[in-house]
Amino acid sequence: MTQPLPDPASPTTYSAPPIARVRNVTKTYASAHTSVTALQDVDLDVAPAQMTAIMGPSGSGKSTLMHIMAGLDTPTSGRVLIGDREISALDDDELTKLRRRKIGFVFQAFNLISTLTVIDNILLPFELDDRKPTTQEREWVDHLVARLGIDHRRDHRPNEISGGQQQRVAIARALATRPDVLFADEPTGNLDSRSGREVMRIMSEAVRDLGQSIVLVTHDPLVAASAGRVVFLADGRPVTELAGTFRAEEVAQTMLDLESDAALDSESDVETGTAHGSHVVTSATEVEAP
Repeated sequence: MTQPLPDPASPTTYSAPPIARVRNVTKTYASAHTSVTALQDVDLDVAPAQMTAIMGPSGSGKSTLMHIMAGLDTPTSGRVLIGDREISALDDDELTKLRRRKIGFVFQAFNLISTLTVIDNILLPFELDDRKPTTQEREWVDHLVARLGIDHRRDHRPNEISGGQQQRVAIARALATRPDVLFADEPTGNLDSRSGREVMRIMSEAVRDLGQSIVLVTHDPLVAASAGRVVFLADGRPVTELAGTFRAEEVAQTMLDLESDAALDSESDVETGTAHGSHVVTSATEVEAP
């Protein structure tokens, strides 16, 4: 059921320490003509061994929040932690190493290297880390390839396999180094409904059977309903959540309510002449070029 957000600083919020945290995070984009705020003083904890979905209307800041949590973007102010490591304080080299070893990524567009085979794409994180996988790590990769049903495709290139199979390769690559947390940005966005369901089944199994922590951004209530928790953003900050047992219909209704509120706020801004100056966006793409 829909409920207020728990106090992220409360020690009773989770039975285990959070796998990822943001504290007082604000993200502002500035140009010569305007200043836009994507996130406003966000506090959020992500529980380990759970799938957490992030949803919200267009412009709510959900993609910006995930990118900052994953170390792909930096906050204007505030702290970001993976485990006990504050990544917002790392320099570029340290952050790159941490992303390679502690964080996995699954993107909507798969981001596979077209000239590499399936198995070489999966092993790419090790090559980027300038090392070969250990015997135990190679056994883990073989297990993932078999579990994801792509063992017979390991010598194929991305353009020789289906979209659903490409996303399975991307998931195997993301899990190859056993990351502390996996971030997924619209992982089913480029897939048909059947392939999308299969990808979500695989990600749910990774949580259930492997204890994997996953944070995903989605606009699809059916995808979000696979998660153990859905955090909803509006105007650059979390405003409510669903946790425990809930249905896709509840997710969809919460989104409709937030979108209706956003539309009313927009109309009010226009009527009062306040729809200018500083406002909230989801990324820097809305900022005018200097």
